[in-house]
Amino acid sequence: MTYYDVLDLDRDATPEEIKESYYKLAREHHPDVASEEPELAQRFALINEAYRALSDTQRRHQYDRTLPQKSYPLRRPTPEKIWREATDVVLIRSDRFGPLNQAMQAAVAITLDGDLLVITMPGSERHLAGHMETAANRNSIVNALELVAGRRLSFRIIDGSTVEDWESLKEGESKARATAAQAQDRPRGKAGPAVRVGEGPWDEVIQRIHRQYQQWEKRQYPQSKARYLREALGWIARADEDLRHETDEDVHERALARALERLSAVLDLPPVLVAVEYGRMKRAGEV
Repeated sequence: MTYYDVLDLDRDATPEEIKESYYKLAREHHPDVASEEPELAQRFALINEAYRALSDTQRRHQYDRTLPQKSYPLRRPTPEKIWREATDVVLIRSDRFGPLNQAMQAAVAITLDGDLLVITMPGSERHLAGHMETAANRNSIVNALELVAGRRLSFRIIDGSTVEDWESLKEGESKARATAAQAQDRPRGKAGPAVRVGEGPWDEVIQRIHRQYQQWEKRQYPQSKARYLREALGWIARADEDLRHETDEDVHERALARALERLSAVLDLPPVLVAVEYGRMKRAGEV
């Protein structure tokens, strides 16, 4: 048992967390409370010993150097801690530093909603997000999250950057599902607005991009990747045409950009190059 275990802390605990935990445990195990219980009195002495070591910066640094590798699950998990530790786990398990590690280091955890960790990507790094969505990489991340958090977690990448953005997105999706259910219950012959359910049609396109690429034959060859690029741009073009008039123009353009960026990440191509090819194919009537 380490001093961190004694104070019920994680290894990256702040001085404030150390002090808060110490005072809480010291009150519970104080001799005035535990005078007739020798084991609790000994525990109080150990709590004081741990606090003296961890509250002194120099002593804590020396003590940390004697400890073995980190242990999981985290005692006080927060979205930020979970994602940071999971990133370290994936990096340690990888045989090299690659796009997946870059993407995870760039990503920012927003909130933990039940068993779903909601994350976002800064605008300049958004093109890396696709590397976290491939089947193999997603599985690696989910396994790391489970190790760190001590329970099975999934994750979702959103375009927003705050908890409010996530709540707004959930509310919109909930309304879409409710409207879809009403449309299905409407008597035949009474037309209503076309509604798509699930995480949204653009999310479905992006999932299809990743799923189909995993099954694409000879995808290691550039000529095969070129065929896949044209095929996937066709899916994007159909979604672009179907959805352009259903949402705000700016929202639609961001969603289109996200799909093009994910495709570029899957194929390891510059996003601008994919966008140029998309424009060329549309002008030529190839999609």
